[in-house]
Amino acid sequence: MKKVCINTRDELLILDLDKIAYFQANGNYTRLTYISGQALALNMGLSGVEKLLSATLAKGTSSFVRLGRSLIINENYLSNINLLKQYLVLSDIDSHQHKLPVSKALLKLLKEKFTKRYAAAPKAEGAV
Repeated sequence: MKKVCINTRDELLILDLDKIAYFQANGNYTRLTYISGQALALNMGLSGVEKLLSATLAKGTSSFVRLGRSLIINENYLSNINLLKQYLVLSDIDSHQHKLPVSKALLKLLKEKFTKRYAAAPKAEGAV
């Protein structure tokens, strides 16, 4: 379980990184959404969150992927990429899912990344 603390003048936030579905830019703030649906507002921009993640997690071990200027997703929850309708779905395959609109160009890059990563894996019987 990976955790990170954000200490401000008025509060201490302890974030469970394994349960975060995505971070979304909201002006000078960032909206953090857990896979359960609980959301928090962070008083830092998305680039600040990205720096915090890279400082906290060892290089090559982060499951967070930056998509454009306004979104960082946890790729462990990625379950669907739809290029035609321009969205992706983050899901725990249990009872929670988040459907996020993303540009077609970014979705193509993400799809290529995952295709290359899992292309070497043997195909399941009956898989297309």
